[in-house]
Amino acid sequence: IDAKLPSVGDLDAAGLLAKFHMGDQVEISYRPIPPTWEPSTVRYQYLELTEIRLIRRPSSQELASLLGGVPFREGRNLLQRPPATSPPPSRAPDSNAPGGRELAHARQVNLDYAQNMPNFVADEKAKRYRMGPGSSTWRDFDTVESEITFRGNHAARQQIRRNGKPWDQPFEALPGFKWYEGFGTEITPLFDPKCPATIEFEGRSKVNGRPVLDYRFAAPVDGCFPFFFFDYQRFNPARTGNFSIDDPDGHILRLDEQASGFPAEIEFAEREEHIAWDYVKIAEESHLVPVRATFLVRYYDGTHYRIDRKSVV
Repeated sequence: IDAKLPSVGDLDAAGLLAKFHMGDQVEISYRPIPPTWEPSTVRYQYLELTEIRLIRRPSSQELASLLGGVPFREGRNLLQRPPATSPPPSRAPDSNAPGGRELAHARQVNLDYAQNMPNFVADEKAKRYRMGPGSSTWRDFDTVESEITFRGNHAARQQIRRNGKPWDQPFEALPGFKWYEGFGTEITPLFDPKCPATIEFEGRSKVNGRPVLDYRFAAPVDGCFPFFFFDYQRFNPARTGNFSIDDPDGHILRLDEQASGFPAEIEFAEREEHIAWDYVKIAEESHLVPVRATFLVRYYDGTHYRIDRKSVV
């Protein structure tokens, strides 16, 4: 769960950093609060921490497992990271396997791309559809338009309009399912060899007339992909899917991903995303950017949403 830190007392960030270390097992108490917008996390908080108690320090084996696991998480961990006794294992592809040499090249190409994505401003338009429990008919839910600023693979929306009318609250306050992916955040979790995603070659095909190499992938629960947030709860599900890379350049052009296995307590059953990249001109230079995405989501009660999103630079 997520809980807001109080701004006074020994439960603020400085107080917690003085008491706790990475790997500590703790127990917390909290109180419900009215939804409170927190700019530092760019989300609403629904709980506030009231107490935190140390259960025990980690064993040397537990700490080694922690430090040798997933190399990064969403956000920043303020706790000091102790030095690892050995580097985490690399999951670099076997260059002798079918498609392995091209995948090794694509890993480096796409990781460099993720590190150097251009900053730009685009107009985003998303049409949302909803299908209620027991229904087989999609119905218009709304149309959301915004000016979206990309800084690397982070996106911030402003001048939001819902059904043509100004929306003067944060994007997170919109009703219904909200989309946060589709801007390149999937690239590093997919291609970083320190992340626990397995990739297998499938064959060759074409995307928009370009020859591509097709792969399938699978990533376990609590891998490198971003968390899903549901009020004060969060969960990082397993992912499976397919992607295509440009042949011979190695840039990703298509990603189809499914997230599943959500606990029933959070009411959310599964989510699919389908992302397309293409080359666009930014400041008279051609850049590869995500231009379209479709999201399909299902809740355990039978409610479905579909979001068709386009970005125009």
